Amino acid sequence: MTDQTADQTADRPADGTASEAPVDQSADGAAGRPAERSAVRRICVAAGLDLHVEDLHPAAVDTTRSDPTPVVLVHGIAGTTADWARVAPELATTRRVIAYDHRGHGASDRAAGGRPSYTFDLLLADLVALLDTLGLRAVDLVGHSMGGVVALRYVLDHPERVRSLVLVDTAAEPASATGGAARRVVSALLEGAAAIATAVHGAHDPEPAADGGPSELAVVDERAGAAERHGSAADHQVEGLGRIDPEALVAFGRELGAYPSMVDRLGEIGCPTTVIVGERDSSLRDSAHTLARAVSRAHLAVIAGADHSPHASRPLAWLAAVERHFGRLAADLAVNLAADKATAPGRSAYPSAPLRPFT
Repeated sequence: MTDQTADQTADRPADGTASEAPVDQSADGAAGRPAERSAVRRICVAAGLDLHVEDLHPAAVDTTRSDPTPVVLVHGIAGTTADWARVAPELATTRRVIAYDHRGHGASDRAAGGRPSYTFDLLLADLVALLDTLGLRAVDLVGHSMGGVVALRYVLDHPERVRSLVLVDTAAEPASATGGAARRVVSALLEGAAAIATAVHGAHDPEPAADGGPSELAVVDERAGAAERHGSAADHQVEGLGRIDPEALVAFGRELGAYPSMVDRLGEIGCPTTVIVGERDSSLRDSAHTLARAVSRAHLAVIAGADHSPHASRPLAWLAAVERHFGRLAADLAVNLAADKATAPGRSAYPSAPLRPFT
């Protein structure tokens, strides 16, 4: 395990049942690199509940550089696919990238059952259903904050379906604050944030026109385009808060303080893992070290000057850490592929994922 502190000096420009709308990004590619091809989908993961999914592919497939295993991005509480807008296009120059909005978040449907329909168990079930619908046997899984908790649960429950893992500013156990008083304070804060979210919804979501309004498909395309435009980390956080179901905010916020610890199971994770944490995310620095120590194939990357969302606030350094992750993965796969051919063809060197070499 290694502890790496990354820095940057400039920001990179941000360029079941499923319905799909193509989104042309050809004008957004930075000079010197091809723009990604992307599609917006609605994927049904439960009765009456569709998730908003953005599916990015390299514009031109170069078999000498492209990796056939997709990267799946799982955002945190009050987030949306827009959280990844400053890094997803760059990742998609060499690999397929899939990002989605959790239930009750962004452009995904709200759960009809209110707070009981917003649990980590159901977030995990949504991820399973999404990947099943897309027909993905194995993925490189990236989870941020609450999304990191979901990613950890997924790799522990489905180790054969995760080729590698990137955990961003997350933890394998709830925050250390305990006791009735602390829980009452947290509950009050969540209720207040939910009230703010309700007010923001009212300001940004006027009643639809009786006729002549945009179709659902047009709204989806508009939101996908917004996810690719420039915006600060704070802008994305405010936008996400304005697009979350207040019931989801309260329910998931409470779960973040009470979910079962996974620390004792971290040794079960056998796939290559990178743990990323922002230097200024003081509440999760210790948790990042715990993850990096307990996962056998983990590397730790501390992003200098970054906050809780380094992929938004320090995208260049975050991308550098992730590219190092994939570089290590490619090197390991090449070595182990050669060894497997000499001993047991088709057998993976990693117990938690099938062997999927780069092409």
